[in-house]
Amino acid sequence: MLVHRVSRHVAALIACASIVTTHTAEVGTRNANAPEVAAASNEGENAMRGFQLPPGFKAEVIAAEPHIANPVSFYIANDGKIYVTETFRHSRGVTDIRGKDTWLDEDLAARTVEDRLAMLKRHERDNIANYSKHSDRIKLLVDQNGDGKVDASTVFADGFNHPLDGIGAGVLEWKGNVWYANLPNLWLLRDQNSDGVADWRKSLHHGYGVRIGFLGHDLHGLTFGPDGKVYFTIGDRGANIPFEGKHVGDPDSGAVFRCNPDGSGLEMFSFGLRNPQEIAFDDFGNLFTVDNNSDGGDRARLTYLAEGGDSGWRVGYQFNDWPNPRGPWNREKLWHPRHEGQSAHHLAPLTNITDGPSGLAHYPGVGLPAAYKDHFFIVDFHGGRGSGIMSLNLKPNGASFTLDKRDKFVWEALPTDADFGLDGGLYFVDWVQGWSMTGKGRVYRVYEEQSASDPLVAESKRLLKEGFARKSVKELASLLSHPHKRVRQEAQFELAGRGQASVSALQNEARSGKTTLSRVHATWALGQILARPHALNSRQAAEVAKALMPLLRDNEPEVAAQATKVLGEANAQEAFEAFISNLNHASPRVQYHSALALGKLGRSQAFPALVALLERNADKDEYIRHAAVMGLLGLNEPDALIAATEHQNKSVRLGVLLALRRLQRAEIANFLDDADPFIVTEAARAINDVPISGALYELAKLSETESLTEPAMFRAVNANYRLGIAESAARLAKVVARSGAAEIHRVQALEALANWQHPSGRDRITGLWRPAVGIRENKHAAEALGPIIADILNTAPDRVRAAAANAAAALGLNAAAPQLAALAAKEDASAPSRIAALRALAAVKSEQLSAALEAAGKSSNEELRREVVRLQAASGSGASALARLEQTIEKGSVSEQQAAFSALTKVQDAAADQLLVRQLERLEKGELPRELILDVLEAALARPSVKPRVEALLAKQPANDELGEFRSTMYGGNGEAGRKIFVERAEVACLRCHKVNGEGGEVGPDLTGIGARQTREYLLESIVLPNKAIAAGFETLVVSVKSGATYAGILKSENATEMVINSPEDGLVTIKKTDIESRERGLSGMPEGMGQVLSKQDLRNLIEYLGSLK
Repeated sequence: MLVHRVSRHVAALIACASIVTTHTAEVGTRNANAPEVAAASNEGENAMRGFQLPPGFKAEVIAAEPHIANPVSFYIANDGKIYVTETFRHSRGVTDIRGKDTWLDEDLAARTVEDRLAMLKRHERDNIANYSKHSDRIKLLVDQNGDGKVDASTVFADGFNHPLDGIGAGVLEWKGNVWYANLPNLWLLRDQNSDGVADWRKSLHHGYGVRIGFLGHDLHGLTFGPDGKVYFTIGDRGANIPFEGKHVGDPDSGAVFRCNPDGSGLEMFSFGLRNPQEIAFDDFGNLFTVDNNSDGGDRARLTYLAEGGDSGWRVGYQFNDWPNPRGPWNREKLWHPRHEGQSAHHLAPLTNITDGPSGLAHYPGVGLPAAYKDHFFIVDFHGGRGSGIMSLNLKPNGASFTLDKRDKFVWEALPTDADFGLDGGLYFVDWVQGWSMTGKGRVYRVYEEQSASDPLVAESKRLLKEGFARKSVKELASLLSHPHKRVRQEAQFELAGRGQASVSALQNEARSGKTTLSRVHATWALGQILARPHALNSRQAAEVAKALMPLLRDNEPEVAAQATKVLGEANAQEAFEAFISNLNHASPRVQYHSALALGKLGRSQAFPALVALLERNADKDEYIRHAAVMGLLGLNEPDALIAATEHQNKSVRLGVLLALRRLQRAEIANFLDDADPFIVTEAARAINDVPISGALYELAKLSETESLTEPAMFRAVNANYRLGIAESAARLAKVVARSGAAEIHRVQALEALANWQHPSGRDRITGLWRPAVGIRENKHAAEALGPIIADILNTAPDRVRAAAANAAAALGLNAAAPQLAALAAKEDASAPSRIAALRALAAVKSEQLSAALEAAGKSSNEELRREVVRLQAASGSGASALARLEQTIEKGSVSEQQAAFSALTKVQDAAADQLLVRQLERLEKGELPRELILDVLEAALARPSVKPRVEALLAKQPANDELGEFRSTMYGGNGEAGRKIFVERAEVACLRCHKVNGEGGEVGPDLTGIGARQTREYLLESIVLPNKAIAAGFETLVVSVKSGATYAGILKSENATEMVINSPEDGLVTIKKTDIESRERGLSGMPEGMGQVLSKQDLRNLIEYLGSLK
């Protein structure tokens, strides 16, 4: 990440900061376990041979273990020192909500970091001490002898091992002040005696990371903006920071924040992000990030971050599987670039790119070939092969941007972050291998010799090392046109820090500087002076603003845009008329900044002009629409907004709607009867998703409208469910009865009625924690559904009948028993609907259940007969149930026998133990079918009297059989259940890395046809022991031969006598095995531990699915 510095005046602010920590921040005990760091080796040099680099580029190792271990992010200071954030808490102090299903509701409900701590203590009890055993830290790397390589290092700061502490994932330095992003705090640290160790620290804010969430969705991305403020990000672990009498942040999404360097002026800049690891500004101060995908078939997103912008993500989507994985995020294509019909409340990504973005840097303009001018460099981390750094550039597209081109820059490395050094070239920190900590780490430099030897590189390095404090105002002003962005920014900040003494030179440069960039930097510097308290008296401030005014009409649009931005931030009321005029400017970017600036001035007279902008824009440019909406919000004129809900132009109405959404005004319900279906849909989204409780009743009434779009109807049905009153139940029954309604809406209404009295605390649409209030009675749902249930069970489509049967069971609708029995016996009905009918008969304790089970037991459908076995066992006495199960075990199909063994665990009869003992004897003799082994073992382990025998049997397995405990999962699974695990389960995220039939990621091998190519044992081994045998084309090797040569690359083929490696450096190399001195293999990108994440039943189902891919 390229980081810009602050002006000299900030030093005074920081120096006055209190030494004590604040905001109830808690510091670790500093007695954490000693970190495990690998010894020095030549592995870094060897691994470098496998890198794929652009033609003409070279790589070199700058630092390696033991100087660095487990690097997450880094920053290169002006003096060349490197600050690295190292993690030793990854998965052992920082946990993950995946695999903790019983915690999930509490986690989603958490609003503060104190809620998170209370949850940890409640669940972990005495184990809470384990959360403090390890500390993350900042490592300081130094090149003492000037050869460009690190030869000394110190632990700059540690003791970050409080149970609330996250993975430290961002660091920034300026003149000895070091900002460290480690939730729940943003820290400021200082080394006061210059010994390379921080001896002073302060929490600037406390309250980041309200939930456990996903590992790595932390506080990160520290950088300085062109306004001299600190910008940083958090993932969807959320934030809720008590600050100056208010709360800043969004607990339910990731966000970008900014504040003054001393921590004051904290504000949320944009939100609606999932996990924006890094952010980067381009040359003109535009802010970008690459936001991570959710592993649900979506893609990561390159996003232009607008002030006040909402990028659309909510943490509840991660766990929402209705009506499809990730809910509206996937179904309504929120992660796609802008397209017709897409939600208007969020700013869509510019493009979908990468699979694991973890770093982002913008080229400063010096040190690489000219072809890389104005390029971004994205770190793409996959945990193994296929990771690297991608370069791309953008081109203007209205007020925003679009992708121009992209290329791989460095590939087959494992970087976590990238930054530009002082000596030309791109630096990156390398995780080394896999997902787990290895105690290793590297810093590499990638450079092109001719570009790195450009005199501008040496000049830039000299200027940055010398500093700018002793330079004259004239010298500094001349440096505003320097080709190196960091030099320009340093000069700008120094000039800003000198206040009134710089104003004249800055005014001249802003008006008539050599380059557009020098003029823009001068404008920004004047903005910093205006923003600084007491830097100018009122007369002087007015003169600066007056000097900037002509720039609003400048022939260079970017100068006009930035002057607009600066004057808006300064609340320059004298610029009002010019801002109004510039809403008609030929440049979309000037229009955009003018609308935002008018919102900051807050004058109601701007209302008609902003409305006119919405009308002219006609929804063509979403960023201009967003700016107009932000402008309207800044005017604080709710009555005018409400009056405009009836405006004749639909683009105006949409803009007004979006403003009312932000204000959470109930009057947004006026749009529910709008003539435009899209506006109705957007209103429904706002009322349900925000939510706007005052309009919920009106949204619920909308369910009686038959012509709604799918998203609107989803939310109208949900509104009735959330209200929970008799009137709402009646409306849902009408939706159920409406034969012309979409099946999915009828099913949704039935599911709402079924869960009427005890609704989930999670909103059905957003997945966010929003418990329904008030007393809800099942009788309202039963009275509404009762009169129509018979007809639905008789005539509705199959999926609707299944949902109706479930509702009848939940509501105890005994009168529906005849129709349920008929459905259970209906041969042409689907197995799910017949199973639902049988379960409903059991739930209402119908006398017709026995006959229905007998009839269904004769079906040819395995799934149905399996359920019959379970229900017969559950509905009979101990003896009769056991007799039925024993008969099934002797004569039933494999699926029925599996169900019988599962049911045995609940039979209260000692004879069941004997039955299981006999099955164990069959297992010992090798007579038990392989499809039943897991079922017998699990049933026996569940019976206390039989459990010791099972344990003794398992103890006999060969000690060297690494698959021993999992071999029972290779056969007998349910392929459809396995497909759901592959596609939907967040904790395994198979679809993120693997394609099947064209769907999924490209990080790992394409699994299409894998069942025909590989054995079940191979599939099992690949899941539970991913590093034992890596798929062809995905195994990386470093091979040293006896002649002294070393080769690194991807293994292409191997036999008993030789191997072939595809080396980026040497091409295809054939190596005789007798010549090999050493062989080191990289880890698989497949995470370890899947055998513990999945239950054995899930694992068996997943293997069955993979085995079926032929």
